[in-house]
Amino acid sequence: MILLTDNELELLLHEDVPFGDLTTSSFAINQQRARMTFATREEPLVISCTEEAVKLCKMYGLDIEKSVPSGTLISSKTVFFEVQGEAGTIHRLWKTIQNLLDYASGVATYTYQLLSTARLVNPDIIIATTRKTIPFTKKIAIKAVESGGGVAHRLGLSESILIFEYHRVFFPTDELFRQAFLKVKKANPEKKIVMEAEHIEEALKFAAFGADNLQLEKFSLDKLKDAVTILRTEFPHIKLMATGGINAKNIKEYAQTRVDVIVTSSPYNASPADIKVRIEPL
Repeated sequence: MILLTDNELELLLHEDVPFGDLTTSSFAINQQRARMTFATREEPLVISCTEEAVKLCKMYGLDIEKSVPSGTLISSKTVFFEVQGEAGTIHRLWKTIQNLLDYASGVATYTYQLLSTARLVNPDIIIATTRKTIPFTKKIAIKAVESGGGVAHRLGLSESILIFEYHRVFFPTDELFRQAFLKVKKANPEKKIVMEAEHIEEALKFAAFGADNLQLEKFSLDKLKDAVTILRTEFPHIKLMATGGINAKNIKEYAQTRVDVIVTSSPYNASPADIKVRIEPL
């Protein structure tokens, strides 16, 4: 499981509280004992990043009374996180924790909904998310996707091989590219080689080269269905991935094409979860 470090959590807190909490300290209530609870409102949520909330609270001396793990589906109006401690500390951490849980749980819930919809028609399908994360949110976003049952398509350029047109243009002929491709495959025996194809002719050519996975980029639904039928017949070992404009509105139709993986960026733009926070004196 992905976990934010102490330093990363401190940086999140520092964004909101760079010089202390002027309001709370002005009322001189810092030392009073208080309770803070987080609960779902009307809709069930898949919760994500409670581990970070726990860690941040412990770093500042709060007592954890209740917490559920990331990936838990919580029904509406359910308290899923509760802490106690000094009011000053609770007020200081309140919004940082709420923002983290709101964003991560929104992404996790959207991913869960995508996966649930897709698996109604394709029980083994995988939902994978791209590298197009909102800047500086990648670690949180990927944890949230995993909390919702998805996976990262690519964590970055360092751990996977995905060949685009912009790699192929450096080779003047298909044969020169094929020779280079075979060298790449031989040099990376533990890696699956993924190639992006924009039409069926490219997909068939790359499959013949020896690609392990084909990323079918922006195929229309009709062309995608035809491509899956053809490729499944001629190259049954290849994993087929659909990408390009896939979201909650059309994921069922794309899943019905029988691709193995749907690649999407849409979870990163999910609406934040609607989480209710309550702070009260003890």
